[in-house]
Amino acid sequence: MKFEIAQSWALASLATSVLAAPQKRSAWSTLLGQLDYYAQWSTAAYCSGNTDGANKVVSCSAGNCPDVQAANTALLNAALLNEFDNTNSYGDASGFLAADNTNQHIVLSFRGSRTFSNWIADISTALIPSSLCSGCQVHQGFWDDYQTVASTLNTQIDSAQKAYPGYALVVTGHSLGGALAMLCGTGLHNQGYTLTTYTYGQLRVGNLALAKYITNVDTQWRVTHTDDTVPKLPSMTAGFSHSSPEYWITSGNNVTVTTSDIQVITGIDSTAGNAGTTTSSTSAHNWYLLYIDGCT
Repeated sequence: MKFEIAQSWALASLATSVLAAPQKRSAWSTLLGQLDYYAQWSTAAYCSGNTDGANKVVSCSAGNCPDVQAANTALLNAALLNEFDNTNSYGDASGFLAADNTNQHIVLSFRGSRTFSNWIADISTALIPSSLCSGCQVHQGFWDDYQTVASTLNTQIDSAQKAYPGYALVVTGHSLGGALAMLCGTGLHNQGYTLTTYTYGQLRVGNLALAKYITNVDTQWRVTHTDDTVPKLPSMTAGFSHSSPEYWITSGNNVTVTTSDIQVITGIDSTAGNAGTTTSSTSAHNWYLLYIDGCT
């Protein structure tokens, strides 16, 4: 096993408001707080004010990102550092880049599926060669979607890191946004960026070689929930694989998650977690410690 699990979950802190820079996987004291906090950043990408320049700070009209709203996210022009809503190209990749001055993070948050063209990207299951690693293949739809904004985001991230030196870079997203975040995080890692990636209800993004590569990068936290149907797609029989580990939330919808509700599932393509559930739920996809796509 690549990382050590703390012996006692009971001693884990449940802090969810003020977090330090992203922790190593062995630092379990803030695990639940980290997962909750970046779920809130993921949910903020669904809120239109954060991707159309309407807000001066990151906020959620559904009230489901309270800790993010409480943080000091005032940036350039007392607003979001940058938002992107690529409505004219394949997949409509959308989200925003913001600075969290309270916790000294630069956060890149990708929005999940909300438009018809998003779903076209989702259902395309062709695997195509990728330069991410030797033998890697990626989901063509997700990759094409990410490429519509990749170069712009690199420029924005570089500018943000110059403006906020020492801030930790975090990439996050839910559903399709999680798939884009995983591909983006892997690509940025290959370019020499230091970052941490958090995904929620992420679809599979590529083949076994890519899953092995992402696992060895060891800076990603892939979260699933009970029998959420979305992380089961595209199927393993179609040649797709998930990286390891998986942080599987076993409690139901609309309940307060505790540390005992999170199981760490190790092993690429393991069926000990979400992939092994015999039922498939769409409602489970909406609940990741909070109503994650409430703004839709």
